[in-house]
Amino acid sequence: MTDQVIGARILVADDQTDVARTLCSPLRKAGAQLRFVPDGQTALAEIVTRPFDLIIVDMKMPPEEWGGLWLLRRLSLDGWRIPTLVLSGEGSKQQVIEALRLGSADWIDKDAAGEELLGRCTHILRDRLEQSLELASTHLPTPLAFRLARYARTTDPDKQVTEGLHTLEAVLRFAAALGLSNPAPAPLQGIGPERLAQPSMGTWFTLCTALAQTPGCCTSFTEILSWLMPDRADRQPVQDFIKLRNDIAHGRATATPAHRDSLDLLLRRFAHRAASSWRATLAVPTSMTYDGSTYTLDVLTFTGAGKPSPATVRTEHPQVTGRMLLLTGHAPPLRLSPWLVAQATHRSGTSRCLQFDGSQRTKSGPDSTTPLKYAKADDGEDTTTAGHPGGTWQALAPWFK
Repeated sequence: MTDQVIGARILVADDQTDVARTLCSPLRKAGAQLRFVPDGQTALAEIVTRPFDLIIVDMKMPPEEWGGLWLLRRLSLDGWRIPTLVLSGEGSKQQVIEALRLGSADWIDKDAAGEELLGRCTHILRDRLEQSLELASTHLPTPLAFRLARYARTTDPDKQVTEGLHTLEAVLRFAAALGLSNPAPAPLQGIGPERLAQPSMGTWFTLCTALAQTPGCCTSFTEILSWLMPDRADRQPVQDFIKLRNDIAHGRATATPAHRDSLDLLLRRFAHRAASSWRATLAVPTSMTYDGSTYTLDVLTFTGAGKPSPATVRTEHPQVTGRMLLLTGHAPPLRLSPWLVAQATHRSGTSRCLQFDGSQRTKSGPDSTTPLKYAKADDGEDTTTAGHPGGTWQALAPWFK
């Protein structure tokens, strides 16, 4: 079976482009989306701009004599976990062993690639999709990791679609929170105050598509959206699931095994891409010191489906303790309040991550003083509405000017 190959996005790094196209023709015929690059540097540039499920790496290509090994080292050093398959044409066993040590999932002799490549790629993709939910529950930020872990634990077929739809909504909600944290808010198409006051799954989708057209959105937002919907055509399946959820809620439809299977593939493929490529950290500073040149932050990091963990980071920019941040290695910390906030629970004092969930209901609709509502991002203790500066409707006003 090669179902895992249909729609899979595969990057092929080989300086012999014509030879590579011929070798990979069985993958193309099986439904894979192939992209060819001639060297390791271009391969690195490609994975920054678009998602890939697998990278096929020729051993002997630029840069350096063994450019394949150069690329594998860079992938490892830069924190990428995208699976790789090495093509060994001129390399010795020593180079193959080094490639496997650097994390390559498999290797294949180039002379045999025409017969074996499809089967080997199918095996790697199948294994990664099977592992994707577990990997995501370890590597991704808590609002995503918790939902994907909960979905993975759901074995009742009748409940899998319900949990899957909740998980899909969580992906859209978290992506929207990052996009809305843009330091330069701009009016959003299709989203008025009344929709944001009581957001639905469709609201999060509309927000994401509107934010995708907004200049200056953070890289992590565009990455999450690309892992779920790499191309414009990929939006339609997501919209179909939003309609399915609404129809089920109103008794107009019943989920079928086909719905369950297609939703499962969508979520697993997202989880695989996200776990392979997510390199940011969701954190809240608990204290800060300054040595005259940089700030040292003691933080709690919200990674995986468990409790937050302590860590220390350095930044050139001062931060307010207690406010949720997105930390990346290539940009200043992104302040996520009021869309994502941290609050200590009453009994244990443990910090939990809360997500924006609209505003408190009022008879005349929200005004500048209306408190915002929040939902838990995990299974931690119950929390009340987060009390923090800026936690009122006034904080949302710049998006509706």
